[in-house]
Amino acid sequence: MPRITAAQQKKKTEVDELEVTLSQQSASSDDSGNMLAVVAQQMQASWEKKKKEKETKFLQLAKRELEKDLTAHATRLAKNTEEMNKAYETFVAAYAAAEDEIRALWVAIADEQEIFVDLARRKLLSSTAAEQAREDAQLGGMAACKRACEDLGSLIGSLSAS
Repeated sequence: MPRITAAQQKKKTEVDELEVTLSQQSASSDDSGNMLAVVAQQMQASWEKKKKEKETKFLQLAKRELEKDLTAHATRLAKNTEEMNKAYETFVAAYAAAEDEIRALWVAIADEQEIFVDLARRKLLSSTAAEQAREDAQLGGMAACKRACEDLGSLIGSLSAS
């Protein structure tokens, strides 16, 4: 057997009271038709009022639940947005630091390359100067050898003539 709720019990009580009132009134007067209509109208108005109150309570409850859910979702959205912004800021900072390190490496490479270019320039100048000195010394040696050969030729020519 199904359980009877308090609202159903109250409704049953009202219907029973109405039946008792109607039965008493129909026996006492000829106006019972009018009374019956008035009571039925009052009862219908009471039911409509209760129905409207239930609908109002339901709508208020639904509104509270909806506001609670919307607030919870808005809070989660704000939290997630904040977490995403923090992650992005962390990424940007790490990226900037990596770019700074890369730039520092490129600067160091450029400095080392400039040192090597300078060393190559000095080596070129030094080797050019050394080659010029060697060439001058070689020419001097060849000139001395030529003079020696000429002197020897003259010496031989003077010895042969005597």
